[in-house]
Amino acid sequence: MTCGAITGGLRGSISGSIRGGITGVISAATLVLALLPRPVWSEPMILAAASTNRALEAALEASGQEAVASYGASGMLARQVEQGAPADLFVSANPKWMGYLVEAGLVETDSVKVLMSNSLVLIAPEDAPGWDDLALADRLAGDSFVVANPETAPVGAYGKAALESLGFWDTVAPAMVPMRNTLATVAAVAQGEAALGLVYASDAAGQPVQVLWNIPTDSHPDIRYLVAPVGQGDDPEGARKVLDFLLSDAGAAILEAHGFLATGGL
Repeated sequence: MTCGAITGGLRGSISGSIRGGITGVISAATLVLALLPRPVWSEPMILAAASTNRALEAALEASGQEAVASYGASGMLARQVEQGAPADLFVSANPKWMGYLVEAGLVETDSVKVLMSNSLVLIAPEDAPGWDDLALADRLAGDSFVVANPETAPVGAYGKAALESLGFWDTVAPAMVPMRNTLATVAAVAQGEAALGLVYASDAAGQPVQVLWNIPTDSHPDIRYLVAPVGQGDDPEGARKVLDFLLSDAGAAILEAHGFLATGGL
């Protein structure tokens, strides 16, 4: 993989139009990574896209390797690394942010692997009308469309590109409330605080939401989750063991069980 192949683009900020429990979910560990004295961790520190949370936790448990994992929007985590966070491994949901660290000299180009892929879905509360029962504009009248912030979250960038390609962006944009990540997006829709949301298919799997529409994969750039070691942590050997497991057949089976399409590092 070359640095030139690692690209993307994004925008947005959180609106106050949705109240109550739909604030973004960020690990407290992530917020203080750059502030903690070194050395801190006795296990590898993994910074990973929020959408990988359930799958990565299951893979870590199965690997037998102790690790500290912190989840958030890929752009936010990349900037944490740039600011000196003690990361051993970075998992990005958009090639742009891995490329950002490659260009900053914080990740070796040859160490970057394609870990897995995903797809996009449009979700609604479980008791909402089906896709064919209500026009998109009517569904959003006086209500909100939530998606992870396109400025920092790859799913937001992919989603915007897809909706623009399909001719729906002008309809949903006026109702859009950018969220911090996919976890917050699912929560907002599940709690009925937004009429529609756009997330990865893996985020919707097993959640109390209704999948209205599987968005065509040819409407947006290929979704690629990249993984690479970062030389700022205290346990590079532990990180290597985690990475080897994620790229193994056993690791791939766990990722696929959580709705991803594993690539084995291709």
